Amino acid sequence: MAALSLKYRLIRKAVRLLGIKKTFQQPPEVLLERARREAVQVRIPHLEDARIRTEVREIGGAKVVVLMHREQSARACLFLIGGGMSRHPRPSAVKKALKMALATGRDMIVPYYPLCIDGTIDRTYEMLYTLYQRLLEDYQPEKLMIAGSSSGANLSLGLISHIHAMGDVCPLPEKVYASSPGECIDREEIREKAEALNAKDVVIDVKYMDSAKAMMTKGKDMPPYMLYLEDGHYRGLREVYLCYGSDEVLYAACDPVVQALKRDGVRVRLEIGKGMFHCYPFFPMVRESKEAWDRMIAYIRE
Repeated sequence: MAALSLKYRLIRKAVRLLGIKKTFQQPPEVLLERARREAVQVRIPHLEDARIRTEVREIGGAKVVVLMHREQSARACLFLIGGGMSRHPRPSAVKKALKMALATGRDMIVPYYPLCIDGTIDRTYEMLYTLYQRLLEDYQPEKLMIAGSSSGANLSLGLISHIHAMGDVCPLPEKVYASSPGECIDREEIREKAEALNAKDVVIDVKYMDSAKAMMTKGKDMPPYMLYLEDGHYRGLREVYLCYGSDEVLYAACDPVVQALKRDGVRVRLEIGKGMFHCYPFFPMVRESKEAWDRMIAYIRE
């Protein structure tokens, strides 16, 4: 494997010096208060391209940005953008969805799903399940896939378990692309690995996994699959492309998640970015991330 590029090494050092990681070390109540302030400023960016028709719909009580090819496409991707369950998609992330639509030939569906600022994670799954059912009215399941980053990747895989929990009343999607799923920590062996990786991670702090659980549950019992992907149910899902950076704390859960998927007969394509950070394919500013972005686009396009 090629050595890490100089540009990436410089950016990683700059991120560490900026102290972004400190944000994720804050207690849940501080994180929630900041999230409430930011939620007031949420805006959906203006997206314009002659090849794409953009609509903003209200589905399940939440806004959904739908990017449809003017030359009708039979294929679509439900794209769940992460934000720690406390932040709606940034305008730059939604603009990336437009690029993904153009590069893959799929319509892209981007929900501003319910956050866990005041509510709990079960409300998020309720909305996404309603949205998924609605998408099945327009697309065949074998032409529909789910992609997600960070907490969105967690929801991408968790939605499969939720469909099963709802009684298998709707068919599963074709496949799932999940980059750095932002799940909580339950097992001691995962926690030990995460603690060992914490010094390498320049973005996420292991403390955030516990803060995230507090925010998502508000002290209430939730189905385990909503918090821990290794406790999910994936039977009937054909394939998952799972991607982690080797230097992120969430990589600690990789093996248990892969085992759970394979246990249920899912084909797993696994990408581990050597020395890479959280959700690196979505930030194609250095050679390593650009290559991962290209692999992601190729997979979604398949």
